[in-house]
Amino acid sequence: MTRILLLEDEPPALQRLRAAVESHPATEVVGTESSVDGAYLWLTGHPAPDLIIADIELADGKAFRLFERWRPTCPVIFCTAFDEHVLEALGWNGIDYILKPIRSERIHEALDKYAALRQHFRAEATERLTGFSAKPRYRRRLLVKRGSEFLAIPVEKIAYLASEHKLTVAVLSDGNRHLLDRTLTDLESELDPTHFFRASRSHLLRIDAVEGFESAGKGRLEVLIAPRPGNPVIVSQKNAADFRAWLES
Repeated sequence: MTRILLLEDEPPALQRLRAAVESHPATEVVGTESSVDGAYLWLTGHPAPDLIIADIELADGKAFRLFERWRPTCPVIFCTAFDEHVLEALGWNGIDYILKPIRSERIHEALDKYAALRQHFRAEATERLTGFSAKPRYRRRLLVKRGSEFLAIPVEKIAYLASEHKLTVAVLSDGNRHLLDRTLTDLESELDPTHFFRASRSHLLRIDAVEGFESAGKGRLEVLIAPRPGNPVIVSQKNAADFRAWLES
């Protein structure tokens, strides 16, 4: 499945573009943004998409300004009403340049081109990396909300992440609390498991914040963590051995 981010500031054009993309097999639109600032927040707060399809003129400036702030790590298909930016687009991971009006056939051609390129380089990389294992990349920062602002918080400052009343909260080592728009399940897969442990359905703990534990009966453990959470953090009997091994690692 190809995960695609769409950048388009005109609602009718976005509707046509999305329909064209979703009618192509094995594609998934994971996000849409209409501005440079909105796209930057999305890209720094989510796993990178496999492909970006971008209009060049967005609501608050050219898409190239976005790529100056967030260097693209994936291919980009540019879809625009202007033909004078072709050379500049090639310098920003551009693999195709589509002139509006948007036509499904042309979008499908570009997606087929992307699929062929991906297959080629995947096969080449497999040959070169035979016998080697890739090291996983984990998040070093998380985007949190403070009023209308978004802050990038280094994971080293986080004591634990909690699910409270269907909201995800990051509790920092200094006791400050911030909301996130991610679930604990999403975050668990994106954070280094040597530093973070899913202690319960509602708590994801960072190892430096754990002071110890005590028995909670029936093989369960109550974790002692600073700053103290409002409710006890209980590790089930099933996960108690894994928790102890993690804490001693």
